[in-house]
Amino acid sequence: MKLSRSQILEFLSENGFIIIFIIWCLFLAIVTPPFRSISNLMTVLRQASIIGIVAIGEMLIVLMGSGMDISLASILGLCGVSAAMLMVAGWSLPAAVCAGVLLGGLVGMINGLMVTRMRINGIVVTLGMMYALEGVGFVLTKGQTISGPTVISLAPLSRGYFGPVPVPVLILFFFYAVAFYVLNYTVFGARSYAVGANERASWLSGINIDRLRLLSYIIAGLLAGFGGVMQTSRMGSATGGMGSEFLFPILTAVILAGVSLSGGKGKILNVLIGAIFLATIANGLILLNVPIYIQKIISGVILVLALSLDRLRNIGGRA
Repeated sequence: MKLSRSQILEFLSENGFIIIFIIWCLFLAIVTPPFRSISNLMTVLRQASIIGIVAIGEMLIVLMGSGMDISLASILGLCGVSAAMLMVAGWSLPAAVCAGVLLGGLVGMINGLMVTRMRINGIVVTLGMMYALEGVGFVLTKGQTISGPTVISLAPLSRGYFGPVPVPVLILFFFYAVAFYVLNYTVFGARSYAVGANERASWLSGINIDRLRLLSYIIAGLLAGFGGVMQTSRMGSATGGMGSEFLFPILTAVILAGVSLSGGKGKILNVLIGAIFLATIANGLILLNVPIYIQKIISGVILVLALSLDRLRNIGGRA
């Protein structure tokens, strides 16, 4: 069966990065034997866990055609700091973790209300929120590192093992199993795709678009909050700007996965592969002894290529 030009472009826009991913892994497996080890595989998956979890929320927002949430990395940082400070202040570990996660949901709700009620562009809202939350994080910590025995007690969440498998890897796959089910087998998932594909038709069919979008921002905030707690667990401490390093990989994982920036198209499992791909790139460059400044150049090129892949979908749609 002969494929049309538009079908080929559509396939490349959604799955082209997987081909690049496979080629990259084969190259590393040949050039750097340590890459093939099970321990290194677990290291890659562990590194992808936080990015992958937060990227689920980012995908929901992009999927509905709401633009991108630029603030998720800052929510991650603030929630991690808040959980650490509460533990140092004497809160129990479960209470501090819940408070950190719920704070993320609260910030997400504020973002969602400004987008759905005040009709402010989502990117503008979350960009402003990003800077505000970073400032709050530095004010709370006064530029210092929050640490202590109670914070270190959170370590098993990100550094523990369940048998031979790291705990964060199990958490990562659990979240993606839930997200896969929700997006493919529930009304919420069907409506999320519908709103992104055609907002007006969805509104005419009776879908409450504002409520759906608000819920997506809340979910994204909760996931970012949980990611912040995991990062505090991994570091054994918290700092005011610790979320800033996650902004690029969260957005890139979603774009690489072929989630259309205009909404309505995207596969949750591709987002997981995108997060693992990014972790593999970082891991491989370290194994290859590539200087850190060169790593940044390569990361920037990847983002440009990801945006180009998304552009292929638009070209295919006009073919």
